[in-house]
Amino acid sequence: MPRPWRLAFAVAPEVHPLGHLLVGISTHINYDLPQAMLDVISDEDFADAEVLAARVRDHDRVDDVLAARVAAEDAALGGARRVVDRVLTPANRWASRSFLAESRRKVWDNVLALQAARSSGPETYRRRLAELEVLASAKVVDVLTPGLVLPRLAVAGFGVRLPPA
Repeated sequence: MPRPWRLAFAVAPEVHPLGHLLVGISTHINYDLPQAMLDVISDEDFADAEVLAARVRDHDRVDDVLAARVAAEDAALGGARRVVDRVLTPANRWASRSFLAESRRKVWDNVLALQAARSSGPETYRRRLAELEVLASAKVVDVLTPGLVLPRLAVAGFGVRLPPA
């Protein structure tokens, strides 16, 4: 099992449900999504500017759908809310929309980096994927750092980006 998921599954039961949710979202977006996109976008698609532009538009449409769902999903989470949670609800919802958009933009950068690595051969791809695993694991740890998580992530970023090769 990749390290980001090992960390996610090891989160203590007493962690607030939002913490569990954020860790799962972080691991999916930062680690799984670039690989899944690479699985469905062929080398030929990467070489065709029109097809690739259509893939970007599809990706952007999903961003719009996710942003539109933030308030409803926040309400569905329910649970006990402290006064500070209620006061910060508008900021938390803004932060959620912000970090989702930011992290999904970085997904494209990582898809392109992994595609370049895939084109260079299996060893290069394996090395770059290992780098992504380290970055995604570090973000899980960051998400679980105590404090005002959503505003902090909106400022510091929720996504990870592979460094230039």
